[in-house]
Amino acid sequence: MMLWMAQQTLLLSLVCGGLLLSHRLLQQYLGAHRTYHLWLAVPTLLIGSAVVALIPYALSAIHVDQLAHYSVLASKAIATVQTTNYAELLLYIWLLGITFMATMLGLQVIGLRRLLRTASRVHNVHAQLPTYQHPKVQSPMLVGISNAKILLPTNFKNLSLDEQVAIINHEQYHHQRRDLISNLLAYCILSTFWFNPLCWLAYRRFRDDQELSCDAHVTQSLTKPQKISYSQVLLAYSQQAHHGLLHTHYGNKQILKERIMQMKTSQKGQSGLAIIALTLSLGLSGLLLNQQVQAGAHEHEAVHPVIRIEPKYPVQAVKANQNGFVQLKFDINPSGVVNNVSVIKSSPEAVFDESAINALEQWRYKESTKGQKGAKVQLDFMIEPPATDVERIKVTP
Repeated sequence: MMLWMAQQTLLLSLVCGGLLLSHRLLQQYLGAHRTYHLWLAVPTLLIGSAVVALIPYALSAIHVDQLAHYSVLASKAIATVQTTNYAELLLYIWLLGITFMATMLGLQVIGLRRLLRTASRVHNVHAQLPTYQHPKVQSPMLVGISNAKILLPTNFKNLSLDEQVAIINHEQYHHQRRDLISNLLAYCILSTFWFNPLCWLAYRRFRDDQELSCDAHVTQSLTKPQKISYSQVLLAYSQQAHHGLLHTHYGNKQILKERIMQMKTSQKGQSGLAIIALTLSLGLSGLLLNQQVQAGAHEHEAVHPVIRIEPKYPVQAVKANQNGFVQLKFDINPSGVVNNVSVIKSSPEAVFDESAINALEQWRYKESTKGQKGAKVQLDFMIEPPATDVERIKVTP
């Protein structure tokens, strides 16, 4: 699990970093709509990576040729040896971060429900969706995935008719495009990779591109005076707009200049093969890179047990003051269980074999996607540990 997370973090960093660095050029040559849709490459990459990881024919086991050595001392029997599991510690920290993110989202959902319970219905605003207003709402927003509503500030009625229509169209286009579902998916991805700073920057840029795209849709049929009026509305509402986790926000003052400048340029259409081609190329290229990373990681994957049961030193060997070793070959399934244990070589023959096999069958290795074939280990049985002042040289054939 942690290995998969590390691989996806690297790939997400490459995709998100590329989109962030090239954002200005993308806006200039593709327009707001197409640039916004390019963010589909992120979930495409993650979904494709998960599918590839679950394909049955790709789960062939890896052959391992390395030989691990462990010492078995008669004077110091250890019942169970469990290595320090740093992966488990990281897992707990990761889950703690996800819990925090889920809590923040839950608190905001509760807050929005409280606002809706005390909000008053607004009529005659030419809206297809139920529309409400509340004194605590500072800027227009769309809330509710399954039962969408528009929340407006109380000064909405003071705007001109053209300004009101533009704002309502802006929020209704969010609903038409199912942006709240996109926001939920984006927040889930952010919650999963909360530890990656690039994901936070990408999430903020994604939300800003969402607003730019809506602006392009609303203003494409407006006259120049109407665009100026719409810009004034942006200026008024963006000063106090909050960046919601799920609900739409009416922009913020950080991208206000970018949104106003966009109205002065002609926007390219919101459909076309360029969107599909670029999105798929980003997702597929990341997917191919992900397969290479997984293959490279498995080729160099070390074999270390997380639970090692110490073999029992045979009583007869202790009485006879016998030292020796057993070389074993075995397989490890994806869940880390040892099976198919066999003796390659032992000295003295058949003295330590049974004890070594019984112990090795109880060992547990870290979980993996493909498991491992042909792992090897040598257990050195010694009555006393070697002297520390004597140099030891391991000779391998």
